Amino acid sequence: MEARGAAHPAVRILDDLVRIQSVNPHYGADARGERDVADYIEARLLRAGLQVTRQPVADGRDNIIAELRVGKPESALLFEAHMDTVSIGSMRDALVPTYREGRLYGRGACDTKGALAGMIHMMERCAQHPERLNADLVFCASVDEEHAFIGLTAFMSLNMPISGAVVGEPTELGIVVEHKGCTRFAVRTHGKSAHSSVPHKGDNAIYAMMDVVRHVRETVEPGLDGIDSPLCGKPTIVVSTIGGGSQINIVPETCDIRVDRRIVPGESAEAVLADFERRMKTDLPHLELTVNPLLLDPALNTPHDAEVVQAAQSVASRLGMNKSLRGVTYGSNASKLQDWKGIPAIVFGPGSIEQAHSAEEYVPVSEVVQAAEFYYQLACSYTAGQKE
Repeated sequence: MEARGAAHPAVRILDDLVRIQSVNPHYGADARGERDVADYIEARLLRAGLQVTRQPVADGRDNIIAELRVGKPESALLFEAHMDTVSIGSMRDALVPTYREGRLYGRGACDTKGALAGMIHMMERCAQHPERLNADLVFCASVDEEHAFIGLTAFMSLNMPISGAVVGEPTELGIVVEHKGCTRFAVRTHGKSAHSSVPHKGDNAIYAMMDVVRHVRETVEPGLDGIDSPLCGKPTIVVSTIGGGSQINIVPETCDIRVDRRIVPGESAEAVLADFERRMKTDLPHLELTVNPLLLDPALNTPHDAEVVQAAQSVASRLGMNKSLRGVTYGSNASKLQDWKGIPAIVFGPGSIEQAHSAEEYVPVSEVVQAAEFYYQLACSYTAGQKE
């Protein structure tokens, strides 16, 4: 299958995007960041006649924000998708769009350039017929979602009035209204160094960490069984890394682990961290340890009767898609929009999270086309303050 010729415009855009390396700078010296993708999107949207702003976020890394104003600022609808990808890794020909069995393979095709392409096409299409809109449109192509979401943080600092949001991520064309968040933190046990020939003169921090890990595995993890979310399932906790000691003939005075605790709707990332620290000090009082936060990311818990949700379900029904509401285990920028700004948001896009970040990353071409149509129909039908 060729991307040009008779291919849908959104697929042609995706083909272009996959060819542009936009690996997040966090993932290595060869990463180019989002600059080239931002240039491409800015040029397209300017040609479409849209009002485009290039928002500096970090060195050489800018959000692209496009606005289509029709006199309805109180009902502005945001479409957001990120431009960065994870590293190329072991993916062969990662920047050469490859078509096989109705799929487009390439780094970022699934996460999340398929959704990004559909939103770009939607904005271009709406710019041709703004009279069909009942709400202002704002589009943000953001940087750094794959690391610390500084792009979305910068966008939210603009304090634009937004009544609802659609965040592009691979959901297999499902309407996601809930997803997990996470509390990531480091734990350090403190001991006392000594020569390894007289270990009794020291206090082995690695042995102390063994008590911590055992407590996480045998007490903290089983305790999560009592927490459940109907759409997202149960929370989880994983000790992901461990390290300690300086050399073989010294009793280690410190040992460190990093912990990933996935939270579900109804839990607070900050409260989960505070509870863990309290339990460590209560249950393991003989240990000297410190707990430091690494990332506190809220869960998404969009009200099912929110106008953006109702409008999305109505569009899905008209297009013959599944209108049932879903929850997923991964996170997205949607939860930050809700938690920090009170903006009700859904997550919607082509592809499956199972292909994201993988050596065989792909997105079904038909889903890219369907997603583009869904975005367009939602943009045209959305009216804040009026139930669908």
